[in-house]
Amino acid sequence: MIMRNQVDLTNRNQRLFGFAKRMAELSSYGKFRHGAVLVHHGVVLNASHNKDKPCSFGSRFRCKSKGQATLHAELGAILNMPRESTEGADVYVVRINYDNEFRNSKPCPMCQEAMRFCGIKRVFYSTEYGHFEVMKL
Repeated sequence: MIMRNQVDLTNRNQRLFGFAKRMAELSSYGKFRHGAVLVHHGVVLNASHNKDKPCSFGSRFRCKSKGQATLHAELGAILNMPRESTEGADVYVVRINYDNEFRNSKPCPMCQEAMRFCGIKRVFYSTEYGHFEVMKL
């Protein structure tokens, strides 16, 4: 069962969401620009943005009828990270539009399953109108 709650924007959360937003700004994927930051014990370990390229790791968690898996920001943040880095870690994910405004970035089922597989504990993500939520996996 997935639990979701609204996030209090502490200074730390603001900084991490801001970092994820800067990662999203690097994406050239078009209208779906996502950024993700992997954090363990308060330390940023990795960051990524979505790319329009196939991802064999993601294919393990994607329903075949949905087509080929591409490299989502969440996958990029956890790829090639040792299990001790991902076990119990948090991921911050944001999506921005063309005006750099936050949009809904709730992780898709493929990313949720991949993060669960890697032991990610919580996912913090942007929603519409600058609100943020946290999902426990």
